[in-house]
Parts: sequence; structure tokens; C-alpha cells
Amino acid sequence: RMGHFYLDMHPRDGKYNHAAIFHLLKRVIAADGTQLQTPVDCMLCNLPGPSPDGTPACLRHDDVVTFFHEFGHIMHGLCAEGHANQTRLAKCPRDFVEA
Repeated sequence: RMGHFYLDMHPRDGKYNHAAIFHLLKRVIAADGTQLQTPVDCMLCNLPGPSPDGTPACLRHDDVVTFFHEFGHIMHGLCAEGHANQTRLAKCPRDFVEA
């Protein structure tokens, strides 16, 4: 398995005011190469939700950029090679991570 991710897209009381991702579970691989734990990540954003009357939300360009930026971190986390804390998540050039 490649991994799983959760999306928490809309604002609510007590939630961060900014977008962020969290690596909930990292990949764990046995000595024989068997995957023991599938990575799980979570992305939190505060994108506009639909209005109470059901009118869909329209995302501003900045919201779209933020979504894809954070989603890139999710894909990096789920596709990173390695075992647990020895993954290549933080071992890449900064320009790649925060492009």
C-alpha cells in the first residue's frame, strides 16, 4: 500500500488558522522488506465551505495554491522511501519542499 490521508478542509472553533500537514503514522518496513505499517497523513486547511443555502464555495487563487502546496507535502510523505524516521521526508533540498 502506498498510504492514506485525511483532509480537514473547513474552519471550525479551536482549529488552527493556517494550513498544515501532520504525519500521523510513518511507513515501517521489516528487515525482509515486508511493510508492517502504512503511512497516514492529515492535511488541515481553512478553505471556504458552502453557504447555508447550499451555494457552493468558490476558492480564491490563493486558496488553490495553498491546497496544492500542502497536498504536495502529503504526496511527499506518502511516497517517501525509507523506514520510520529514516525516511527521506526532511532529507531533500529546501527548494523542493517549499517550492
